[in-house]
Amino acid sequence: MKKLKSDFTINEIGKFRFYSGIAIGIGFSLILNSLFRITLKLCNIGEVITDLNWINLVNYEFSTYYLTLIGFASIGFSFCFTTYLWMSKPFATDRRKTIRLRMAQINPIWILFGTLLFLLRMFWFLAGVDLTIEKDFAYLGFMIPIFIYLYCWNLISDIYKSKKPFLMTSLIIIILGIMLSGI
Repeated sequence: MKKLKSDFTINEIGKFRFYSGIAIGIGFSLILNSLFRITLKLCNIGEVITDLNWINLVNYEFSTYYLTLIGFASIGFSFCFTTYLWMSKPFATDRRKTIRLRMAQINPIWILFGTLLFLLRMFWFLAGVDLTIEKDFAYLGFMIPIFIYLYCWNLISDIYKSKKPFLMTSLIIIILGIMLSGI
């Protein structure tokens, strides 16, 4: 009987690619966390200009919802870079697996920047309207990071058997998201 999928292990991925993917993913999550917090502060620049009080921008208080959303969004977006590095094996054992690896390598980056462009467009659309994510789209705000995370694991599971690593990384993602939110 021919084994269709190999197991998702450190040796299968390669030790250097596996650990560098984790390190770069954590680094990008810290950078994106800071960037999203700065962006949220800048979203309220209209109120600062109207009040002519720049101290409100510096002393902006984040709500627990936004901190949690930013923490999980930064982890979800940074997992795209981790998946990109994990799937960057140039040649596999057969041609079909090589094609799947290349597709699994480029699709997380495409979905990352496609989602960021969608969010930028949505930001410009909602800039003049009194809609907020917290009040109007409370649960839907978390759907984007969850979608990106599950999409990346779908690409990985297309090539490897990955049930146990998926469960382990899901737990780690939840813990890191809570840590980044600062709750």
